[in-house]
Amino acid sequence: MSTVLVTGGTGLIGSNICAQLIEAGAEVRALARPGSDTGPLHALGATVIDGDITDAASVRRAAEGCELAIHSAAVLGGLVQDIDEHHRVNSGGVAAVLDAAEAVGIRRVVTLGTTTYFDFKDRPLTEHSPVDPHASADPYTQTKRAAYLEALRRAEAGLDVCVVIPGGTFGPAPAVRRAMEAPSFNLRILLAIRGQIDAVARFPIPWSLATDVAAAAVSALERGRRGETYLAFGPAHEVSSMAELLNQACAIAGTSHRVRDITAADLDADPSWRAQIGPSLEALVRQRFPEPYFVNDLTVERLGYAPTPIDDALRTTVAWLEATQPREAVS
Repeated sequence: MSTVLVTGGTGLIGSNICAQLIEAGAEVRALARPGSDTGPLHALGATVIDGDITDAASVRRAAEGCELAIHSAAVLGGLVQDIDEHHRVNSGGVAAVLDAAEAVGIRRVVTLGTTTYFDFKDRPLTEHSPVDPHASADPYTQTKRAAYLEALRRAEAGLDVCVVIPGGTFGPAPAVRRAMEAPSFNLRILLAIRGQIDAVARFPIPWSLATDVAAAAVSALERGRRGETYLAFGPAHEVSSMAELLNQACAIAGTSHRVRDITAADLDADPSWRAQIGPSLEALVRQRFPEPYFVNDLTVERLGYAPTPIDDALRTTVAWLEATQPREAVS
């Protein structure tokens, strides 16, 4: 396989991407900020390039000599969102990667998106769903929406770029510390198992095992097509709320603790819940969703995508958490 530029390689999905690429025989050049935890990447055998996704010059430097690229770096939609940071990293970062790809002749870029900016209130989400012109105004959704539209614009102009959309992603990763940082689902699973989380926002989530998302991104390097979008979700019949997933994990772990849903009615009755869940999750709680949530036949056919059943994914994750998270690690 070729030399591949990977951004976000110190994260949950990105470190799994690096691991799978290296296992397949690729040379990985991972762009990482100085001072970040790059030990897992070095252990995998990746070449770490100091730089920042917001610095076009360092992205261009990392891209030199690469034939392919996977862009997974992003700021996530946490409780507190800095609009300037989201613009720099999410929308600015994808532009920097695509500019570098055009400049050095990278033959394909795979970039990762999110579900929150698609219009699928009245019909299932598919690989052809349009972008919602009235998407939530929170910084995460707006900047990821801008990044997605920029990728489609570059594809229309001739750059070979395609997009992989993960669901709610959890599971083991080589980069253990980053894979556990808030607002990760791994951390929420651990807190639920330890009885330290009692209620979470209710909305349907198409869950994804991190290794499955990584496999979709790696497959898209060779099997994807310019301008296409792929949905790297778990099985369609296993879409559930966060509380349902956490309670399934608790049952697997053998703990009696259970988590309840925070609904739109709860938010209206007690405004303090709004401050606890943040703007991105409040928008999702209030959004309408179709049944079924999604149909990803194109992804299955084009990428040979075969997701792990959620029960198996959770059993793998719970075992990994038990092996990697000492009791004192989370208060």
